[in-house]
Amino acid sequence: MKKTAIFEDVVSIMTHDSSTIKDRKGCDPEPFREKITDDMTDDAFLYQVKTYLASFGVIGHVSFRDKKASQKGFLLRINGQKLYVEEANEDTGLQVGDQILALDGSDLDQIASLHKDYFISKTPERHYREWAELVSQSTSVTLLREGIEKTIKVVPSREPIQDQIFWKRLDDEILYLRLDNFMDEGSLGRLYQECLPMMTEVKFFIIDVRQNGGGTDSLYIPLLHLALEKDQGYDSLDWDDDGMEILYTERNVDLRLKDFEAWMQQEEISPETVKLLEDMKENLIHYRGKGYVAYKEESEEFFPEVRGGHYPEQIFILSDIYCASSGDNFVQMMRQFKKVTVVGRPTLGILDYSNCCTVDYGDFCLMFPTSRCLSVDQGKGMTDQGVLPDIEIPWTPSHFERDVDLDKCLELIHQGTVK
Repeated sequence: MKKTAIFEDVVSIMTHDSSTIKDRKGCDPEPFREKITDDMTDDAFLYQVKTYLASFGVIGHVSFRDKKASQKGFLLRINGQKLYVEEANEDTGLQVGDQILALDGSDLDQIASLHKDYFISKTPERHYREWAELVSQSTSVTLLREGIEKTIKVVPSREPIQDQIFWKRLDDEILYLRLDNFMDEGSLGRLYQECLPMMTEVKFFIIDVRQNGGGTDSLYIPLLHLALEKDQGYDSLDWDDDGMEILYTERNVDLRLKDFEAWMQQEEISPETVKLLEDMKENLIHYRGKGYVAYKEESEEFFPEVRGGHYPEQIFILSDIYCASSGDNFVQMMRQFKKVTVVGRPTLGILDYSNCCTVDYGDFCLMFPTSRCLSVDQGKGMTDQGVLPDIEIPWTPSHFERDVDLDKCLELIHQGTVK
């Protein structure tokens, strides 16, 4: 498919099939049509399409990528006017704690001004993905490493930064879980199997989702059960949920059905996830072409047989700007339980538009959302705000030296000052 045709299809989808069409019109595509040609380089084409899509102001759930692109292998952090390396694979040439000063000899203010339309969010701390793209495309990167200024070439990594899914006992009373996604059903299933008995025996439970990029909501349900008070059921909870609506067009339904078929071929998919996908498929087929339809929760009660236990007595959730999608949802749901305290920083906040599907253009791929949170109508959307923590800990470079957020949880536990 030619580049000009791909761009026209992207414009068509964003004006007909994306659930953003009620609120977010994006900019005029005409200036981009004038710049896009079939023989332009892939990088130049990507930049133009991404800049067009940035005008919709939707992080993550509206995206366009090159399927052939190398792995970056690093993660950046914006703190005020400064840009740091949060994580990095060794083969990139970057190191954790590096402060990036300039790209190809231009300081960051110049770069930000030159590419101002390329950044999606109105909040600079949420620009870490775009900065990673700009760093990757640079010939030289000037940085400050342990007080010494140096210029290096950032090299694509052989592999992405690996998600961490593990548990450990910090002491007899404290269990720590790190969950970097809710997507890896096999690893999560094994983790639950290994430590679910411990979760119901320890006094304090710390769940680290600071880098959780999302996945499937159903995969965190076992953790919700633990947040119930002793003998409490879900029927006693007053969920803060405005609901959502789903846009059903012929095109987006066909695309979602295709995605579902691919998901159901996964080796370690659970019967519960298969059932969830089958139910969603029924709705897609039933409402195909009907436009926006309010999503109705199943009338049957949410896990009516589940009752809370005495343990854990207190749950801490560690959150950060990298926590997104199902990660956003997990933090939002957990913070409504009395025994849960969220510590850290606001999440990325990309749930206003979700339930995404993909379009395959050969070398390129578009992702766009099909659902819309009704909280947007109340002016209560989470875009550019995220889910707020109960105890906010501003990020500082001292986070490179020790886990400040975890230390705060341990301090609260030892002081006995928990909500």
